[in-house]
Amino acid sequence: VASPLFSTPVKTVTISGGTHGNEYTGIWCIKAIEKQRELFNANAEATHAPDTKVINVFKEYPSLSIDTLLANPKAYMANRRFIDTDMNREFSIKKLQHTTETCSEENDASCDSSQASLPYESIRAKEIESMFGAPKTGSTGGDDANSDIVIDLHTTTANMGITLIFTEGDALMSAAAAYALHKCKTEYGYENVHILLLPKTEKNDRTHLPSVGKHDFTIEVGPTPQGVIRHDIVEQTEAALHSLLEFLHLSNVELENKTTGATVLDRLRSVFPNGVPCYQSAPAVGAKELHGKIQWPTLDDNPNFPAAMVHKSLQDRDYQPLRTGDPLFVALDGAVIPYDGSYGDEVLLMFVNEGGYYYSSSGTGIGVAVSSRYDLETGNNVEA
Repeated sequence: VASPLFSTPVKTVTISGGTHGNEYTGIWCIKAIEKQRELFNANAEATHAPDTKVINVFKEYPSLSIDTLLANPKAYMANRRFIDTDMNREFSIKKLQHTTETCSEENDASCDSSQASLPYESIRAKEIESMFGAPKTGSTGGDDANSDIVIDLHTTTANMGITLIFTEGDALMSAAAAYALHKCKTEYGYENVHILLLPKTEKNDRTHLPSVGKHDFTIEVGPTPQGVIRHDIVEQTEAALHSLLEFLHLSNVELENKTTGATVLDRLRSVFPNGVPCYQSAPAVGAKELHGKIQWPTLDDNPNFPAAMVHKSLQDRDYQPLRTGDPLFVALDGAVIPYDGSYGDEVLLMFVNEGGYYYSSSGTGIGVAVSSRYDLETGNNVEA
């Protein structure tokens, strides 16, 4: 019998790209999806080499209503991470309400970014939240969001491979991530695939864009430079995305057909009998962080410029251990600054020397995580 996790079909999925305007991979992917929509509606086929399998998401996953969102159009046009501030830190109810109140005080109901005193990304975040039915600032809460799932596509300059990110405790996304992890490794043949579990938080307190959906999910792929489109990184992003969509579609089909045999969840239980391997990020300390970080010092005259660089022994070693006393940073005078054990005697690093984390509004530093497992059917962290 189908699991209660999937007692209600997933109807609407929004795929967003360009939350950071210089992460061109996600923008390419959503533009490719819109080209697929055009071809699907015209009952036409894409022209491609015969040995290349091009997936049209509207043809392959017909039970899903798929929309796209170009999240930060101004930053995209400027090939910048953001115009004024990191938009992926603007979606907490506190910030959204502040934007709403400020716009009202300025007698600018539409909060025209050309006139309002607020950062452009604050205004755009409120516009996006309104597009989804104002699930945070409205009176009905997140259950009334216009999209069942928002999948946000990101890239990183760090050696993170394919990283699938969701918030602890989301049972549906936990199963979807497990399915994508397994498929990306076994069918697509990618080895560097990981799941990152964000600390459990109330939806209204989450600052990242996909939290405007009933369920939120992020795909992060790297390494790739900012403002560059790499074919291999696009392929990895699409592999993860298609795996997620396939899981959701298969679950919908099982519900529609009232499947009584082995379900997709049953198959995942057999693959992950002892829980799903993941990385648990350290809790965020600063208001501008999505997860805990070891912050590097910055110069007094420029909060975006490090006063110490990442030690060469750590470069490109994402998800590798760092122990108390190990080299961490190198100061301007050449002095080596060791790890002080502030997050524990041994931690795993992620987003090592990530270019986006040079900005103070994104939260500077190196991400910290520990190896763990989560329960497939609850999404909750369990003892590794």
